[in-house]
Amino acid sequence: MTATPRIICINGSPKVGVGNTSQMTAMLRPHFERQGIAFEEHFLSQHQIRYCNGCGSCLEKGACWIRDDFKTLIRKVMAADALVLASPVYFFHVTAQMKTFIDRSLAFGHKPQDAWKPGLAVCVSAGSGETDTAGYLQHVMRTFGAYGIGALTAISAAPGQFVGKTAVEARAADLAADLARALERGERYPATDRDLQFWRFMGHLVYENRHFMAADHRHWETRGLYERFGAYVGQDTAPVNVDPAMRQAWLDSMRQPDPAPQQPKSTATGTRPHNLHTLLQFMPGHLNTAAAGDLEAVYQFEVNGDEDFTAHIHIAKGKARFNDGPASKPDLIIRSPAAVWMGISRGEIDGQTAFMEGRYTAEGDLNLLMRLPQLFASL
Repeated sequence: MTATPRIICINGSPKVGVGNTSQMTAMLRPHFERQGIAFEEHFLSQHQIRYCNGCGSCLEKGACWIRDDFKTLIRKVMAADALVLASPVYFFHVTAQMKTFIDRSLAFGHKPQDAWKPGLAVCVSAGSGETDTAGYLQHVMRTFGAYGIGALTAISAAPGQFVGKTAVEARAADLAADLARALERGERYPATDRDLQFWRFMGHLVYENRHFMAADHRHWETRGLYERFGAYVGQDTAPVNVDPAMRQAWLDSMRQPDPAPQQPKSTATGTRPHNLHTLLQFMPGHLNTAAAGDLEAVYQFEVNGDEDFTAHIHIAKGKARFNDGPASKPDLIIRSPAAVWMGISRGEIDGQTAFMEGRYTAEGDLNLLMRLPQLFASL
């Protein structure tokens, strides 16, 4: 990003400064300028830009041969730190001026850029088509190496006659803040299915026509775009963070038949335990003997937080026994804050989710961890 961040706005409205589209971009300007961001607006109707004639020279040579104002504007767009594309809806789509500018951008449409910048779509209609047209503008932004952070849309049949003008102004303030934050932090929004579809489609198109689309092919080949989706979106796939043993233990537990229902035994006091140490003491009395079968195992609990103690439960021959202190050879060690395991034992916290979030840890035979809900009823 440059020393003074610069937003380039391409406005497709022929009503320079007075139309609804200009009034909407004017809603954005003061929010950017207050944060020291330059907002440079260009009205396409004030530039000489010829139609694309579909010759395909830009695909082969890498640039358009037509000499007009397009090249000056496209340089500004590509060098900008952020982008705003603005257009009213004319007959269910962008204006002719905006469509001409977009069509002439074909040389960039097949060449994913090396960096991404935030972009914003601005669109207004008399009552039909502004949301679809804004979506189109956000999609087109990828051509210029921009990703859409949102769309400022409105309904207005006459200059300034906005439906809910106060809400439109508030939305403009929110979007301006989002774009400014993205600029400051260098944020990149998550990749989407549209990114993936474009990469697959365009990569196939360019490669299959590489002899004619020579410039595009060189662009994809030299940047490694054919090989990796991440090279296009600038985002890599995160490594799997699931413990294979944990997953296998979960699968094994899913394949076990459901134990016969068993009524939990009442506690000695007839009330629920008020702390984890007491709850663990009561657990042997709630052992599901059908689920335990011939299991022989030692569960050790190392508790911290509101309570601080170590204890273990020994299961053998269909019975369970509670003991204070560490076991000599525990089969599974559970380390947890007292409040977390209390919630899990009572069925108030999902144990698997808490484990994946790192709210407690387990060491040893993780299959035993997966069997706990079947072995003991909630207290």
